[in-house]
This record gives sequence, structure tokens and C-alpha cells, in this order.
Amino acid sequence: MAHKYGGPWSEIKLDAVEYYLQCFSNALRSARMEIWYIDAFAGSGDREAERAVGGIFENTPYEIITETLDGSARRALKIDPPYNHFIFIEMDAERSYELLKVQDEFPSKDIQIRRGDANSEIQEIICRSPWTLKGDSRHRGVVFLDPYSLQVDWQTLQAIAATQSLDVWYLFPIRDLTRQLSHKRSGIGPKEAKLDRVLGPEWRELYSLPPPAPMVQTDIFGVLQSEEEKEEFRRVEKWQQIEAWFKKRLEGEFAYVSDPLPILAKQNRQAFSLFLAVGNPKKAAVDLAKHFASYVNRKFARGSASHRRSGR
Repeated sequence: MAHKYGGPWSEIKLDAVEYYLQCFSNALRSARMEIWYIDAFAGSGDREAERAVGGIFENTPYEIITETLDGSARRALKIDPPYNHFIFIEMDAERSYELLKVQDEFPSKDIQIRRGDANSEIQEIICRSPWTLKGDSRHRGVVFLDPYSLQVDWQTLQAIAATQSLDVWYLFPIRDLTRQLSHKRSGIGPKEAKLDRVLGPEWRELYSLPPPAPMVQTDIFGVLQSEEEKEEFRRVEKWQQIEAWFKKRLEGEFAYVSDPLPILAKQNRQAFSLFLAVGNPKKAAVDLAKHFASYVNRKFARGSASHRRSGR
């Protein structure tokens, strides 16, 4: 059974990552590198999407049809020149079972399917060779982090960066995060633990005390009192400031972090920020990633022809 998730924006995200995977393969296979693709939220390998067909311009009845499209796993498997190794991680039992069928369809590929929590699985994978060899290894890879919500731990990102051999595409759920960060820090409550896990304790930097309120005379003795009874730590005003703060956080761990590709969802509002983060600190690797990422952002950004077509 195909995995029904997302909308037209899902195709934009997948188109962008697939383009990068192709460029990465072209560059590194020619350099005789062993290249890996790690999909941390692989789903079933397929995705179902609905689209409208027909209407007065096509002179056919208008209807909504459901079609099965390649998900990120299948797209990666079809890259040519091919990747040497694939790891697909999926927590859900049914979707994980469907991935076994994908494995059967590509018997010549080296495919590992791991059922479990993406954070635990990734950290288990990269604590071993070849990833412990850092830049001395001839193994390189791309990790795709495409969570359904705030599911990627900050420690996982740090561990990936420490390999100095893996690039990461992270679909960061900026809208969900902004909703979790209440306007007053006192309103966070039990969500603190989750925010610590996803962002590290540094998320508190997004809060500050407001400027001092003007003092007013409120009693017959001339005692000056503040207009506000209690000072409250308040969040930065705009989600764009949260996005910029998170980019800076990533830059503290990775050698290079791209400007985020905005991924729009319903009402044409940004729901996700698609970041590329590169662990390899070598100038040649960073320059190549910058070149590819720049093209991705131009080709798939809001208003581009490709972006409009993906809503077909």
C-alpha cells in the first residue's frame, strides 16, 4: 500500500533532493568514491497523491484522481550512476514491510532496511566504520531527514556533522516549531523537554525580556510603579527570525549550510525550510555543495517554473 502524505509541495521537496543526489553521484563516482544514501524516514518507497483532471478546458468531466508516485527511496535507487549503498529507516511496521518489496525489485542493489527510531538508528550506523574515519575514508554519503513533525534530535545532527563525510538534507518543520514556541516563555510548560531534544537548550536564546515599561505614578504618596506587574521573557516576533537562528545553529556544527529552500503548503504559506548541511570541511567539497545548492534554490524556489509545474 502506497504512503499517502503531503501534497504538491512534496514533489518540490523530492525534486530538489533528487537533483542534488544526481549531482552528488556524478561528482563523487567519477572520483571513485563509495557513496551512500541514508533515508531516515523512508516511508513505504511510494507515495499517493491526488490531482485534478478534466474540466471545461479539456472537454472532459472534472474529477480528482489518485496516483502512485515514487517516494524518496525509489527516486534514489534510480539515480545513475548509482549509489553503492542504501539504508532505509522506517519506524512504522506496515511501511517498513512495503520497503522489503522495494528491496526485492532492486536485487542488484546493496540495500539495508532498518525498522526503528530514526535518531537511534542513525547514531548506531555512524558510530562504526567507515564513518568513524572522518575525512580519511573514501566513503561519502547523503542523509535525507524528512520527518513528519519535530522528530529529529539535535544530538543526531551533531553526530552526523562529526563524521565530516555526510551531507544532510533536512526538511525542518518551521511552522510546527513556531507553534511550539509560545509567545511567553512561561507558556512553554512541559514542552521544554521536547524543545531541548530537538534544538538543544539554546532555544531559550529566542526569548528575552521586553524593554522596561514606562513608570507611572499610581498612589497618593507619589510612589512610582511599573505599568507591568511582572516581567516576562518573550519570544522573537517573526518565524523568519527563528529560521535564521536555526541556520546559525547548524553553521556551528557543519562546514557549510545553505540558505533554506522555502516549502509551501496550504494557503501558499511556508510550512518547511529545506536546509542542506555539509559535514566535509575541505574547500573542494564545500565549493561543490555551494554550487549545487545555489542551483537547487534557484530552480525550485517559489515562483520558478519547476515549482509551478510540481503542482500538476
